[in-house]
Amino acid sequence: MRQLSNTLQQLLMITLTLVLTACVTTTESRLQKNKNPDKALENYTQLGFGYLKQNRPDLARQRLQKALSIDADHAPANDAMGLVWQMEGEYDLAEEFMRKAISNDSSYAAAKHHLGRLYAQMQRYDKAEKWLETAAGDRYYDGRANAYNDLAMNYYRQNEPVKAIDSYLEALRLSPYNVDALVNASTLLFEAQRYGESRKYFDRLDRLVAKGNTRHTSHSLWLGIKLATIYQDTDKVIGLATQLKKQFPDSNEYRLYQESLGSAKD
Repeated sequence: MRQLSNTLQQLLMITLTLVLTACVTTTESRLQKNKNPDKALENYTQLGFGYLKQNRPDLARQRLQKALSIDADHAPANDAMGLVWQMEGEYDLAEEFMRKAISNDSSYAAAKHHLGRLYAQMQRYDKAEKWLETAAGDRYYDGRANAYNDLAMNYYRQNEPVKAIDSYLEALRLSPYNVDALVNASTLLFEAQRYGESRKYFDRLDRLVAKGNTRHTSHSLWLGIKLATIYQDTDKVIGLATQLKKQFPDSNEYRLYQESLGSAKD
């Protein structure tokens, strides 16, 4: 069954890739016939973002160069080109293009978010904090919840868990079923011994798993086991432990669970 499932997954991924490529190719074919430069600019930029999502910076670059040949100051195209450079590890050029996007359009929050993430990747956490806070604070930015997630992680890397928790809770205020925020908020609240709040967010995550909307990791299962143990929910402990053993038998979390059983006997 597992082999069959893996084969089906591979076929689905191949089909999805072909569909995405076909969509991009069809869109670009139509674009060649479009004489409106503003429309062409927008379409080439969206094609660039589309190829980035397919992990094809080479193809994204080609389309974005066409967009920038139409308007060298177009903020989204400059931002996307910055992402291309970032994906290729050319961080100085990534910074240059993202900053140009912000300079040309100070209201373009996505570039501020991306610049913040770039600085975090470069371990320049003070600069990352500035830009991530700006993006997260923009009430009209669609990616605001994810900006709070990135801001929280940036705080965590600076050993500021309280600020990290606050940022994760802001992400959950905006997007109550954001999986990353649920896992990380629950984890940090557990570490802060705020067990009631930790359990609240873990239970919300667990309901998403039960509905098939996401999956547990070895980390989240071990977290749930520890919470259920504190609240003496034996059935919950057994259920989560069974999943941990079945899905992640070689994980560090399963080893910790086994060690906890030995400690309990002592």
